[in-house]
Amino acid sequence: MTASIIFMPGLNLHKPGLDAQVIIQTSIDAVVIITLMHASGGIRSGLGMLLIISLSLASIFLTRRVTLFLAAATSLALLGEHIYSQLVLPDYREAYLQTGILGIVIFAFAFLTSIIARRLRESEQLATERSRELKSMIQMNEHIIRSMRTGILVVNSHGVIEMANNAAINLLGQARLDKSTTLKQLSPELYSRFIDWQNSVEYIQHKPVQQSHGLPDLQPGFSRIEPAAGNDSPTLVFLEDASQLNQRFQQVRLASLGRLTASIAHEIRNPLAAIHHASQLLDEVFENGPDKKLTDIINTQVLRLNGVVENVLQLSRQQRGSLEPVELLPWLNKFTDEYTASQGLEKSQIQIYIKPEDTTVLFDASHLHQVMWNLFGNAVSHAGMPLANIRINIQGGIDSESDQPFIDVIDNGPGIDPDTAEQIFDPFFTTSNDGTGLGLYITKEVTESNRAKIRHIALPAGGTCFRIYFLQAPAQQISKVSNI
Repeated sequence: MTASIIFMPGLNLHKPGLDAQVIIQTSIDAVVIITLMHASGGIRSGLGMLLIISLSLASIFLTRRVTLFLAAATSLALLGEHIYSQLVLPDYREAYLQTGILGIVIFAFAFLTSIIARRLRESEQLATERSRELKSMIQMNEHIIRSMRTGILVVNSHGVIEMANNAAINLLGQARLDKSTTLKQLSPELYSRFIDWQNSVEYIQHKPVQQSHGLPDLQPGFSRIEPAAGNDSPTLVFLEDASQLNQRFQQVRLASLGRLTASIAHEIRNPLAAIHHASQLLDEVFENGPDKKLTDIINTQVLRLNGVVENVLQLSRQQRGSLEPVELLPWLNKFTDEYTASQGLEKSQIQIYIKPEDTTVLFDASHLHQVMWNLFGNAVSHAGMPLANIRINIQGGIDSESDQPFIDVIDNGPGIDPDTAEQIFDPFFTTSNDGTGLGLYITKEVTESNRAKIRHIALPAGGTCFRIYFLQAPAQQISKVSNI
């Protein structure tokens, strides 16, 4: 008890070191046990067996060499005690055999325990290293998942979001997600896709999920984490920006289209030129009458076919936009001046309202000119009214919910019915006999090549509205534009 009290401060202060404390305490244990054994009648008392326990426990903490040294010292102490007892006590019976056996047993247990202890330490070290590697791998995986450009959600069978990486949070337009947030709360349409996928083994849906407030359209993918658990398994939901996917598909499509159009452009345009020339000659022969109407039809259709070829060639040559800061208000004022002068419109027929006035976006200026020219052209050609009655309003600024700059191009035409609105961006879709059906398709492709997007917005009061969401220019680029 006294020795334990003395050793307590050293244990708490860790002074001296562990090896020194074990050696000291084991040595004192050996002295005390041998003393008790001597007082109880020597080796035959059986108290010497306690030395086996003491040295075996010590071997767990000490090296094999030190353990064997303590075993040797203890065996010699046992032998010395036995010799001393035999010399001092006249009736003491000799028991050298039992003393030797006990010494051998002490050596054997100390040796075996040291081997076991070493393997335990190696196993512990290996387990520690594996734990450290596993922890590092988990951290690395979490870092990779959170840094991936593909959005990843982990959704349980009830539609509750258990984990979301940074890309998914940004794509969904959320500042943060808590563990009680459900997929249905974030996006009802995405949740509907999730339910359809759960209920159908061969579910395939390529149509993107549309989001409001300037958020990108999403192309979702689903995969069960534990396929054997069926619908009870958590689900990985992969979210990709549909516009970026479209850009990659567009590059492949345009490469193929470019090779095709390059090879057949001359084959198409040469016959068209010959037909057009022949119709002009016929115009000179038939100045009026029914034949004149036929030549007019030929000329109109030749020009239409030539327009299709020009649009396809333009689409095949379309390159990704070179993003640059564009201050919307002065740029739109300059553009409307150019458009009204070339199309015979009055400046008062086009109204521009941008708030804040210094709204600056990232877009290729030449591409923006092409997009706005196409939208204005549609507003004029599909108005169904005299040119003097056409009104075009341009409204824009920063969307309060998505924090993205935008502009709305609104006309006072008849508008677009809902069934037609779903197809207006499809190639070769047109409601006009004179149209090619490529104008809005090219507008959409050019817009998305500049990492922006265009949407048709239905107006309850009539008219047509096309909204363009832009990337916002960084502050340093805005300052450069304002200094020019």
